[in-house]
Order: sequence, then structure tokens, then C-alpha cells
Amino acid sequence: MAKLNSNSKKKETEKLLKDKIENLPIRLEERLHFIADDIQKALMQKEEKIMALLNEINAIYPEQSIERGFYDGYSAIVFDTAHSLYLQNNNSALIVELQGILERTCMNAICDTLPINKQAHTIIEDAFEKKTLKDIAPYFVQMEVWNEQDKNFALDLTILRNGIAHKNAEIVSRSKLVASDGQCRHIESIHSMMSKVNCAKFIARTMDLIIKATRLASPSFIKQPRLYARYCEYAALIGELYTLFLTNPFAKGDYPLLETYINKRLARTYIIGSEELVNLLEIYRDDVLKFHNALTMQDDKRAMELHNRLGDLLKDITNAMRIDLNVDSKNIELPKENILIDIKPYLRKNREKFRKYTSKS
Repeated sequence: MAKLNSNSKKKETEKLLKDKIENLPIRLEERLHFIADDIQKALMQKEEKIMALLNEINAIYPEQSIERGFYDGYSAIVFDTAHSLYLQNNNSALIVELQGILERTCMNAICDTLPINKQAHTIIEDAFEKKTLKDIAPYFVQMEVWNEQDKNFALDLTILRNGIAHKNAEIVSRSKLVASDGQCRHIESIHSMMSKVNCAKFIARTMDLIIKATRLASPSFIKQPRLYARYCEYAALIGELYTLFLTNPFAKGDYPLLETYINKRLARTYIIGSEELVNLLEIYRDDVLKFHNALTMQDDKRAMELHNRLGDLLKDITNAMRIDLNVDSKNIELPKENILIDIKPYLRKNREKFRKYTSKS
């Protein structure tokens, strides 16, 4: 505990008497009107505060980035109260709100991450029921979700929150997040100190920790490492399959080079895919090479037959990928309906017209 300077205590008391008694109305009705006017004055500075918050957020999650979309989406669900307190300059209540959101979100995240089944989930929830953010923050570092700086901020935010909630001005004045001399003791000094703190960076940092802890930027099944390789490969491959490799540079050149490319492109999926998917891809490989051969030989009838057959085959391939990834019909990680490339520009009767169009573009 820091030693209290008697002069500091005297100055603190004199300042509080002046700010809270001498310069403010005493009667309740007049005082309530004064408080309301004070809130309105804070809101008159809303543009400055909004820009300050946006600058902090943009530094971590630039606009138009994928991660920014997750930030905006999650903040719209749970951060309205925090944003309201921020705009009112009610920083004391804001810190309590931010720490509460972070603690509950992290608690839910760790209970969802550790269990392997419903029974284990119940056991984990019971075990963590009385834990706090101080208890679980180190786990996120061990899981390499947070770094040491992230953990330290979470712990500092918790200490500051406890000081505010328990009206302990000494803890607040000694907080690493508050610029103070550590000499304040009166409960009303808390709000005076907090009103001078830039809390915009605390909002941005809190959301950053939430996104990391919940792994919001990752599809749900990517949180299972064994499926990550499949997800990456399938997501990268599915587009090329539906173009039938017609847009590939080798499709316009030497036929053996196209076959080599397709073999190489499917090889990784042969290793990590299920037996059903691999069998379907082998059929696809043979048919797509026959399809390209038909186009080369200007056999439009044969090409259209293979085009139709490949369309049906690709539906089976997509379904097999979904099963591999445990994706149900409501999940949109993979498109529900894929569109097969239009064959018309590649048929003999349209090929010359198509070449003229592409040469101009």
C-alpha cells in the first residue's frame, strides 16, 4: 500500500469540497438538471470522441478488412451500452462494462474450446463457474491465443474495474491504466480521475482480446485443427473444379501440360480427402480431360454431353466435401449452389467470336 501524504489528502479534500459543494447546486432538482446539462455538454463533443475511437479501431482493424467486419458485427450485438457510456464520458461505468463483457466472453470461449463432448462441456462449466478473468487469462497465453501484452491488459483492466466497483480510490489512482500519483483516497475522486482517461483505446483493445479469445475470424469448424487442412484445400479447389479448368492457361496450349497441372492440383486432396471424395475426383479428372479433348477435336456434341455429366458429378463432389467438413445445410462456409461454367463460348461455332472478344479486352 502506498504511503499517504498528508498534504495530498488535504488537497484532495479541498478540491472535492470545491468541485462537489461550492460550485454545484445542492437542491436535488437543480442538481439533477445540472447533471443532465453535463451529459449534454459531453455529447456536444461526440464527433471528436467518435473520431478518436475510430482511429484506435482502424489502427488494429483497418476499414474494408475481413477482421473489421467481425469487429463491427460483434460490437453491434454487445457494445452499445459501452459506446453510450463512452460518449457520455462516464468512464467509470465504462470500465466496469468492458471488463464484464471481456470476462464473460472469455469464460464462454474457454468452456467451448476445451470440451470434446456434451458431458465434458458440463464438467468444464461447473469447474469454471466461480473463476474470474484473473484466473483464466493465463490459459489464453498457454493456448497461444493471447500474448503477454494481451494478458497484462486484461489483468490491468480487471484491477481497475475492481477498484471502481468497490469504491477503492487508492487502487484506481495506482492503476497502470490511469495517470495519477497514487495519492487519492476519497470515493468521489474515482470519477474525477477517470474523466481524464482516454478510454477509446480500452474499447478497441477489449474487442481485440474478445476476437482473439473467441476466434471469431475463423469458421467454427476451423477451430478443430484436424479439419483445417481440408478446409483450406477444398475452399481453394472448388472454384477451379466448377470452371472445368477452362480458364487455366494450359487449356489453351499443350494438352499434356494441362493434364500435369490437374494431376498436381488434385494430389493434395487425394492425400487429405475421404475415400468417397477421392473416388469422385478421379472420375472428375478423367471426364474433364475427355471434355478438353472433345473441345480440341471440335466435337461439340461430345463436349456438351461431358459438360452435363460433369455438372452432376460436381454436385456429388460438393456434398462429399461438406460431409468431410461436417458442414450442415444451414452453414454458408461453402456455397449452397455452385454455378457450372458456361460452355457456349468454348464451342466450335462460338469460339472465333469469343477469341475476338477476348483479344479486344
